[in-house]
This record gives sequence, structure tokens and C-alpha cells, in this order.
Amino acid sequence: MRGRSQEHPLLTWDESASPFRKGRPVQRSEPVRLRLGEPVPPKPRMVDHHILPAPVVSSRLKDCMEPPELQGVQWLAADVRVGDSVLRYWLLHMWRRLACVDRERSVIECSDSGLTVLGIDKLVLNERVLREVPLQERLAFRLEEAVVHVFHRSVVERVMSLTPPPEGLRFIPVPEWNDSAGFR
Repeated sequence: MRGRSQEHPLLTWDESASPFRKGRPVQRSEPVRLRLGEPVPPKPRMVDHHILPAPVVSSRLKDCMEPPELQGVQWLAADVRVGDSVLRYWLLHMWRRLACVDRERSVIECSDSGLTVLGIDKLVLNERVLREVPLQERLAFRLEEAVVHVFHRSVVERVMSLTPPPEGLRFIPVPEWNDSAGFR
């Protein structure tokens, strides 16, 4: 999740994002084009993590997270336009999506059809569904039901062990996560 500082800018696409919404790898040879999103802070600080809402990370975080070969995850070079300069970041395209929200134990608001999750007040993952997916395939994934990126504890520990600690991100344990977690 995004860090709490208002100095860390949000990012937005500087090209069409539609290929990234299809739940599969994206084929491209040039970097993704991003820019600062509104509202742009008066003095934006570029840190290790920004959001699109997809995670966009520094080379340092990419190097730290890449060794376990996260399955269902694609690393794409991303050039972020900041004023007159362009900075290299990495878009963490999580194309693997797991439908693993425990709808009975979670507190969720759904559309009238029940197919779309509109809000999550309490998130509980379905352990039976997760046990059916090998650990290596669920080290990092996106929920099918909502735009929530989930990382296994081993990935979180690897990232948080960096010195100096990474800036611009926080991990929220699943039992503490809800739609308003970003504002706490």
C-alpha cells in the first residue's frame, strides 16, 4: 500500500492502460510511459514505491523482489515523466488473479447481481482455495474480486529487510486490511 506522505506523488498512465486490464502478460519492447497524477505535490518526492493502482517500484525494490521468481507477475520497465526529466521505475504487472475472498467470513458490499465487490470492510481469504495453489504460485497475486495486491510474508520480510528501509510503501496484514486501510 502507498506510504502516508503527501509528498509522494500518485502516478498515472501517459499511454493507454487497456492491455494491463486483461489479466494476462503484456507483450511490449519499449518502457511503459507514466507521469505524475493529480494532485501533483508542490515538491514531489520520488521514492521506492508509487501506485497506479498497480505497484510501481524502484530498481532497488525490483532487485529485492525478483529473485523468488514471482509467478504470475511481470516486471515492465516504466519511464516516469517528472518535470523535465524521465526516471526509470518498474511496473509490477500482477496478471495472476485469484478468486480467494471468503465471502462468508469477509464483510463485503456487492452489486445487486452479487458478482462485483463494491467495498470490503473486513477481508478474510479462503484458506481452502489458497491451499490448492502451490506456494510458489501465490507469493504475489491480485485478488480477482477487487484491486488488492497480496504478497506472501516471505516477500514482505525480504523487502522490509532492506537497508535503508524502503520509502513510500507499507504492507497491511490481511486481517487488518479494509477499504480504508490506506487512510490510517
